[in-house]
Amino acid sequence: MTYIHDSASVKESQIGNVKLFRNVVINNSKIADGCSVGDDTTIERSVLENNVAINRRSYINDSFIGSFSYTGINTTMNWSKVGKFCSIARNVDIGGFDHDYRKVTTMPEFRLNQIMSGGGKIPQQVKHDEYCEIGNDVWIAANALVLHKVKVSDGAVVGGGAVVTHDVPPYAIVAGVPARIIGYRCEKPLIEELLKIQWWNWPVEVIVENMDLLLKNDISKEVIEKLRNISFASSSAI
Repeated sequence: MTYIHDSASVKESQIGNVKLFRNVVINNSKIADGCSVGDDTTIERSVLENNVAINRRSYINDSFIGSFSYTGINTTMNWSKVGKFCSIARNVDIGGFDHDYRKVTTMPEFRLNQIMSGGGKIPQQVKHDEYCEIGNDVWIAANALVLHKVKVSDGAVVGGGAVVTHDVPPYAIVAGVPARIIGYRCEKPLIEELLKIQWWNWPVEVIVENMDLLLKNDISKEVIEKLRNISFASSSAI
């Protein structure tokens, strides 16, 4: 059921069956069915696929968020693409531009142009290959920072408070400042199988039927074999 609070503002946007709470601002965006946007959140020039949940006091700008992903409170996301089933905790910052300290001034070009033009809004041009990319089934823990143009691959984990300055391989676990690989969620052969299975692309009903398997705290050969069989059966049924 759609719920839009009286204080919410929606301009030049397409919204489905969604929930928009107090002081939500949606501009030039597409918000699909099942999405929920918490209090005091602004979403601009972005796309949210089905069943995305954005928690309170967040800012989403020029970004794409895949189905069933969610954010904690105070999430900031700029120029980013996020896959399906991602878990983004509170106070996470994704995709913001850095400052080039090698120049005479550390002030970004777009901001300096804005100031010199008398405060008028000058749109910043971002090239397609400059987006920050977050894969599918990624967990980013609280207070992490993922820098501009970084790619965090499928299944990866970013530890709390980490500053991610370089690409993160599939199913890697990174932590620290700057973030470094401290391990992997499972052995390489199993990672390769998971990347082939891509359970996040299964039909929703197949995922629901197999949640017990997906929630097992053991990525073993036996579990992978069961997932592989489900994936094969699912693809054969299409």
